[in-house]
Amino acid sequence: MKSTPRATRRAWGCVSAGAAALGFVLLCSSGGRAGDRGIPGQTREEVTVTVKLVQAYVTAKDGKPVTDLTAADFEVTDNGKSMPVTHFENHILGGDDVAPGVPVEGPRLGRKLFLFFDFAFIDPRGSRKAREAALHFIDSAVKPSDEVGVMSYSPMRGLTIHEYLTTDHAQIRRIIDAFGLRAATGRAESLTNFLYADELRHMQDDMTAGQQAGQASNAGTAEGFFANLAKAQLGGVVDEGRRQGYVDQARQFAQTFANLARALRYVPGWKNIILFSSGFSRALITGQGSGLSVPSMNARDPEAMMAEMNAYDNAQSNSGVRTEFATALKELKTSNSPIYSIDCSLPLGEMDINNPLASSVGSRELSGKDSLIQLAGETGGKYFSNSMDYRNALATVEDITSAYYVLGYSVPAAWDGAFHKIKVKVARPGCKVSSQNGYYNPKPFREYTKFEKLLQMTDLALNDNPQSQLPVEAPMGVMPVMVGGWPHVVAFVGLSKEVAASVIGTRANAFLLLYDEDQGRSNIKSFNLKQPADGPKACFPTFMVPLNPGRYSCRIIVQNAETGLGARGSASLVIPKAAASSVWLDPPLLLEVDTGGLDLGAAPEATLSALFGYDPGKYAPLVGGLAAGPQRVCVALRSTLGAPDLELVITASDLQAADRTDVPVTVLDMRQTKSLRSYLLELSFANLKPGFHTLAIVAKDKMGGPGNETTTTFTVK
Repeated sequence: MKSTPRATRRAWGCVSAGAAALGFVLLCSSGGRAGDRGIPGQTREEVTVTVKLVQAYVTAKDGKPVTDLTAADFEVTDNGKSMPVTHFENHILGGDDVAPGVPVEGPRLGRKLFLFFDFAFIDPRGSRKAREAALHFIDSAVKPSDEVGVMSYSPMRGLTIHEYLTTDHAQIRRIIDAFGLRAATGRAESLTNFLYADELRHMQDDMTAGQQAGQASNAGTAEGFFANLAKAQLGGVVDEGRRQGYVDQARQFAQTFANLARALRYVPGWKNIILFSSGFSRALITGQGSGLSVPSMNARDPEAMMAEMNAYDNAQSNSGVRTEFATALKELKTSNSPIYSIDCSLPLGEMDINNPLASSVGSRELSGKDSLIQLAGETGGKYFSNSMDYRNALATVEDITSAYYVLGYSVPAAWDGAFHKIKVKVARPGCKVSSQNGYYNPKPFREYTKFEKLLQMTDLALNDNPQSQLPVEAPMGVMPVMVGGWPHVVAFVGLSKEVAASVIGTRANAFLLLYDEDQGRSNIKSFNLKQPADGPKACFPTFMVPLNPGRYSCRIIVQNAETGLGARGSASLVIPKAAASSVWLDPPLLLEVDTGGLDLGAAPEATLSALFGYDPGKYAPLVGGLAAGPQRVCVALRSTLGAPDLELVITASDLQAADRTDVPVTVLDMRQTKSLRSYLLELSFANLKPGFHTLAIVAKDKMGGPGNETTTTFTVK
């Protein structure tokens, strides 16, 4: 998926934010910076060329991979036009070789795997086997560079995105290991539930009575799908009085895959979906053909005639299911999402003693085997029959998906959402090529459906290498502070004036994602941002959240609500257990003299200036490194005192490697509210040397009582 272009799509001197549509962007300008995109008045040249990356699997007649092909062996056509291969990668049997001459900074197209668990059409035994097989696959077949996601479908909640594409395989394993045993919420599930709740709130606020009356008629649309899915995820009622029967579940199952495929179409390369399911009845697609006869239309026995007619009608295929299923197959095929169907139904020859009729001749029409075969066959995947040995099936999936080539070629950039058909051939006789069917050009963010925006945000927030766009990586600060006697985390990012103009624009949203590394739990907060009326300014979006002691990883994402452009920062911290002390010092906040910044928070008391007691009209957080040599640096320091009238003596020192240098301290200002005292200090560094530094500040009781020490780190350029 892609962010929308501005009025003209410009180069900004690095890989474009929308470069992941199926490749990367070659730039025509030079000298730009990542933060310079969209700067009014800046001279830039158009981005005109995109390199499309295509994955291709090549096998010999015996089905084994062909391992020694070069770029010259391939012929690629895009909408019938022959395209020279300018980028070539070999990922055969664990290899990862790039052809000579390919720039090392170019993109790599690795393996993407979605483990999809269908809990609607699968029995408990099949669920257990699927869980065991998936865990074995994670432990034995997944490579460190593989991006893996976990999704599930259930009658009550519909599609759940437990974890999006990530190389954190330990997290993936934890999610799968918890299926059927205990509750385990993945980071993606926490984020999507948060976004669902926010969208539902806006939808309810905006919805008129007439819109509510027509809601049911929109159930089959993309927006109707999103609304129903949001309600189901949050435990609400999908539709009052709606019959959640087998046919309805089959339609929703097909709709889920269709909408998922539409959202995945802008993610580059193959999106291999390993589906654990029993499928749904063949009769819903093709109709029941055995054991039935045309109704006799015996008018002398109306009741018997009606019974025969009802039985005949019920045995016919369901046009809604058939249509939805055909749509899903088409979308999966064009989004390059092959499905590897692992049939989790009862193995052939077994019989449920509680349902002996299931083993009758007509049982195939009630089984889901044919639906799984179609899903696999028409999407370019493979079907694995119902067997107790799922490990062999997944070993075959590993062999199929791990041996491939990547071919790249240049095409003019376009943002029209059009589909391009791709054909890949190999000149060598006896080779069979399986490649992507094509790709979609990116489309403007404003044309995304709500579900597409949901996946785009999940990708942007959680993926270390987002497929949807390359965000501006913003400097982030995070520190533990004591507020009202309770430990909190304060997290902020620094957005320069240029970045804020592009990313915030007229309206944006800021999100804080906190992950408790000890408990495996996520916490999400957000608030809205707006640029001031007098024009763009440097911004410091800030969050303050109460937390228990422990280890946390944090990420702040700022996303333009209209264009989808994003900036983000990442950090980690440890919140220690508070020790009894007459003087408690929070980590110091380094400041620079700056009169043009904008202090932002979810509430006025949650901004940095309100927390640390400095004037935001004169100072701003220091988010970059310091220059070498003599420097005067301002520092905001918070202290919580056991006695409000305690007099403190404050000293500071600079630690670099084994050197410790005393730093003179001048108190510029002091403010106090009850037991909270805030200092504005000036530190005079005699000669800062390039490298990594630790600033230590000590506050001692002037009368000789116990004091305390706090530290922070900074770099010198």
